[in-house]
Amino acid sequence: MLKCLVFLLGAMFPGTFGITKPGLKTTEPFDHVAQLDERGMFTLFWNFNSTHITFEAHVETKGWVGLGFSGNGNMFPGDVAVGWVTDQGQTHFSDRHTTGHRTPDVDTSQDWFLLYAEETSSGTVLKMVRKLQTCDNAEDIDINNGTNRVIYAFGSEDPQNDRSILYHGTTRGTKSLFLLNPDKGDGNIRETKIKHFDFLNLNYMVPNDTTTYHCRAFIMPPLGKHHIIKYEAIITPGNEKHVHHILLSRCKVNPQSVSQLDGKSDVCFQSKTIPECSDYILGWAIGGEAFYFPPNVGFSVGAPEDPVYYHLETHYDNPDGRADILDNSGIRITLTSELRPIDAGMLQMGISFNYRQVIPPGQSNFISRGHCRDTCTRLSMAQANITEFKIFGVLQHSHVAGVRITTRHFRDGRELPLIITDPNYDFNFQDFRKLPEEIAVHPGDSFRVDCHYNTVGKTQPVLGGVATTQEMCMSFAYYYPRIPMANCMSMPNYGIYGDDAETRTWQMIQNADWTNKTVVDWFTQQQNTGPGYAWCSGDSLKVPDDFNYLFTGNLPPHDFIEPSKCP
Repeated sequence: MLKCLVFLLGAMFPGTFGITKPGLKTTEPFDHVAQLDERGMFTLFWNFNSTHITFEAHVETKGWVGLGFSGNGNMFPGDVAVGWVTDQGQTHFSDRHTTGHRTPDVDTSQDWFLLYAEETSSGTVLKMVRKLQTCDNAEDIDINNGTNRVIYAFGSEDPQNDRSILYHGTTRGTKSLFLLNPDKGDGNIRETKIKHFDFLNLNYMVPNDTTTYHCRAFIMPPLGKHHIIKYEAIITPGNEKHVHHILLSRCKVNPQSVSQLDGKSDVCFQSKTIPECSDYILGWAIGGEAFYFPPNVGFSVGAPEDPVYYHLETHYDNPDGRADILDNSGIRITLTSELRPIDAGMLQMGISFNYRQVIPPGQSNFISRGHCRDTCTRLSMAQANITEFKIFGVLQHSHVAGVRITTRHFRDGRELPLIITDPNYDFNFQDFRKLPEEIAVHPGDSFRVDCHYNTVGKTQPVLGGVATTQEMCMSFAYYYPRIPMANCMSMPNYGIYGDDAETRTWQMIQNADWTNKTVVDWFTQQQNTGPGYAWCSGDSLKVPDDFNYLFTGNLPPHDFIEPSKCP
């Protein structure tokens, strides 16, 4: 039976170029690999298809090995597989679930299957397979196309029997992974005329503030039209936990000041030294990997219509208030003069980050919703003279109170299948995610970004803003072909208008009684179906003078629910 399963999985996951790690020999080529612990004792390889996922764990132990998932990264409640190989070569393996600080319980339905097990001179190898969706809702956790909170543990000795698994001690942990990430396209780079351009923060001394947004200006040298076909973060060794995310934008500036801007830097959002831009072209966040554009698509730079002024925004986290962090991190773009057929664009959607986004305290699942209106897609696609564009990648973003984000798609008043959802959102693991299938967008389509927050334990509201302790709700989408719209945003206004609206809105929020359920319910209603502003913009988008910025949220009778694959 084991040989049959191995053959079946070989057919389901045909070998490709594979990923290797020095000193480790896998049983088949794997497309994905991750080191789960900081010491490098637990290495996980995996492949997947539309229904199953195969894991191969290489662990530096002669004892038992546990691997699984939980909804929040804690060791319980969780869905785990536990196995080991005895000194006599006998294998033990079972599908289990965790419910507390005790030995995991054996599942009634065994949905993890062992394919291969070996004890080597350096440790233990376990190869296993399971369905992405096992339909065992009581004891298993589905593997979804978003963040998966992987949990792991291992012991130094083999258990005496299946009921006596010894405590793991400190050899356990969690790591967020995008397990179902499609191939990012390294093999799709066929171009030979390649060059690189780096946007780096040169010798920047990070302040001892908890949160810092540092911005730096760059001028793209004359090079003629090129396509960005790949980008990646360059992180200064030792600063991996401090560089949280990086955004690169560009815009047109006064030609006479261009030469004076190159290399200047300042605090973001407060700078009087360097202009800010709202047309984003790429984004990276902690946990992210290199991003490859589809083989028929590139992001244009250097063309006559492309701006030469670029604005690098880096978010630093410094919770311990260190004053000795010197940083040279940034972004490297890979360019080619062998132009691909189609220009890509980036669209930012969600809630404008300011204090009008109000998340009341004591909420376990408060939802803020950012809207991209139908009028904006209709306007921008008409100016681009196209009837369809396709979304192929998305990065969703909120801060530490965020627990779930979904980007929704509507047409003619009906909700279409989700663009992307991340039910296990992790602030410390964000990445631009290739979609399994490209999403077609038509004129008049609209979008909504739903951000779920947990503020249990807080006594004051969390407001929108740029600091880590504040919140955001955004979705950055890569698409093609490019249209003139770069931003499609909204924000509530609570029905307060006039010259003193800012002051009165701020006072209302500050004076609210957050212990009063009626007050909390009112803020909830205002952010769901209350009045607000919604707009679209772009460096080359022509917004008519009579554009109506007033907007009232409108929720459908029920949200789209993915069809169940279970009987």
